[in-house]
Amino acid sequence: MRQNWNKMFCTVMVGFALMAGGVAMAETEEEVTLAPVVVTATRIEQSLERVPANVTVIDSEDIKNSNAKTVVNLLKSEEGVVVRDLLGNGKTSQVDLRGFGETGPYNTLVLVDGRRVNEIDLSGVDWTQIPLDQIERVEIVRGTGTVLYGDNASGGVINIITKVPSEEFKAATRISAGSYGHDKEEVSVSGGHENIAASLFASYEDTNGYRDNNDFRARDLGGRIVFDASESLGFNLSGSHHSDDYGQPGAISEAQLDDDRKAARFPFDDAEIVDQYLKLGVELYLGGSGRIFTDFSFRDRESESRFFSEFGTSLEERETETWAIAPRYTWTGELFRRSNTLIAGVDLYRSEQDLDTFFGPPLVPSSLGKVERDSRGFYVNDEFSLLENLIVSVGARHERVSYDIRQQDLTGFLPPLDDTATERENAYSVGLTLLHGEGSSAFLRVNRSLRFPLVDELVVTDFFAGEVHVNPDLKPQTGNHYEVGVRHYVTPDIQARVTLFRAEIEDEIFLNKFPSFSNENHPETLHQGVEVGTSADLFKQLTLYGNYTYTKATFEKDPYKNNDIPAVPRHKANMGFRIYDLLEGLIFSMDYNYVGSSYAISDQPNTFEKLEKYYTIDARLSYAWKSLKAFVGVNNLTDQEYSEYAVLSGFFVPGEPYFYPAPERNWVGGLELTF
Repeated sequence: MRQNWNKMFCTVMVGFALMAGGVAMAETEEEVTLAPVVVTATRIEQSLERVPANVTVIDSEDIKNSNAKTVVNLLKSEEGVVVRDLLGNGKTSQVDLRGFGETGPYNTLVLVDGRRVNEIDLSGVDWTQIPLDQIERVEIVRGTGTVLYGDNASGGVINIITKVPSEEFKAATRISAGSYGHDKEEVSVSGGHENIAASLFASYEDTNGYRDNNDFRARDLGGRIVFDASESLGFNLSGSHHSDDYGQPGAISEAQLDDDRKAARFPFDDAEIVDQYLKLGVELYLGGSGRIFTDFSFRDRESESRFFSEFGTSLEERETETWAIAPRYTWTGELFRRSNTLIAGVDLYRSEQDLDTFFGPPLVPSSLGKVERDSRGFYVNDEFSLLENLIVSVGARHERVSYDIRQQDLTGFLPPLDDTATERENAYSVGLTLLHGEGSSAFLRVNRSLRFPLVDELVVTDFFAGEVHVNPDLKPQTGNHYEVGVRHYVTPDIQARVTLFRAEIEDEIFLNKFPSFSNENHPETLHQGVEVGTSADLFKQLTLYGNYTYTKATFEKDPYKNNDIPAVPRHKANMGFRIYDLLEGLIFSMDYNYVGSSYAISDQPNTFEKLEKYYTIDARLSYAWKSLKAFVGVNNLTDQEYSEYAVLSGFFVPGEPYFYPAPERNWVGGLELTF
């Protein structure tokens, strides 16, 4: 293990050497490509090269030139990011940063314009709630973001940033179609006058899906208003209403996979969602004394899931309401004649969830549940320039979470549950950034992370003993994280980055299906690896890019000591190119994605064969003429048959692996008209 870490350390030293060799070349160029400004890593606008973390930005051009239908399709090609799209439409996708496997979705914090969208239960993130065409960019911060954002950020933070309206009037209508009966229609309009601007969008999407009972239909309506009341006071109001309904075909066995990979294990199971939110942001400029930002938000999410079996029909109704207030203060100025940026804030979240189940026919109530979860996080972070090109950042956070859980079993098998729990933890961050030329830097960072149990993880139901209770032995997960990296512009048009990371996690929370079928803490796990990425703009008509990730995630203590954590591939790679103006307005791009083998979900003993490695090739051709844009793309060009997700069946005793097959070759095309 130490040998692997030493090898990776040597790799970054080579990166430093290559960086040093290119400094002189970069400094002789008159025109330099500057790194973008990001907001996620520090919760305020910051030049990327000053951030002590591996951060990448998927900008509007990347989105425009991809075949992606959802955000998760964009994320698949990024280093350090593993995506498992169970249904092929983004609805139940799992996104994993830094190798957490099955619990990756609960260790990756997802934001929309800085607003948390992770659920308090095991349902994960709904990646379809924001239409792709309303997204300006996606920022990915690898490595824990716990100090600034708190719970769920152990592996990293993904911030989806939507478009901001401007005074210029803009309108667009888009239509697209593709394989499996896919069609989508969208319309958007924005504009403003003087100190106020607004936007409105609406869309409808429909597809039959790759598999049987794999249909998906979504409807979206939303908008934003930006109002500058004065030079020192601004308001930002946004909201959306999203609804969808979809089939749940389930996982299939290997025999079923060989016979008919499009088959549904559950041909009638389905679900529907209504998800809506409203967010008000207020910014107060205090001159030389700093700025105050305050976000107020409310989200209401309702879901219904229906499951059919030979024993009858079950219905699950779940509604979660979340209120949030997130004030923060920032100050940028000079301290001891050195540049300094201070941010301090409070994150207050309150969630109330009602969960009712029914069984029939006829459908009658079988259980009633209610959960209240409150979290309070207090944080401070300071960035100070020790030298003009040497920046130190120090931060800390204290977070407290309380649960009030009530459940009533109407069948009489289980006693009522009425219990509370309270947890609190601290986190810290220390970073050092060395600037060496425009857009280039090297960084070192040490962090402590935390993750509190989700509501579903906290409740233990034992039907054999006739008991249901809050697990007093399940502790919060914590971790110590170390990373070192380099971002370097070899020339103004060629940049590369290398990052080494190591995360020592204590009490990592897992579902231990065999033999206890309960969520437990594993005493110690280790996540380590290297992330490498590069891009080059050549001849003003050709862009080359690529990345590679090596991740080793292992259990460090019994009962699974030295075993791999399931669903974490050791190797992942992407490479591609984009050619501009083959003819005027014509762009062609192609991407190759590779994902290595990994153990199936719940195979902590590593006793079954690994899920096979796979690759895909995607191609896209687009053309723009005046106000008209058109594109056609092909995904999985070589028609590979593969699965991104596999899980062991069985209760208390492991059964055979079951698979979620991914789509074979498929196409998508569309038109856009702007005014």
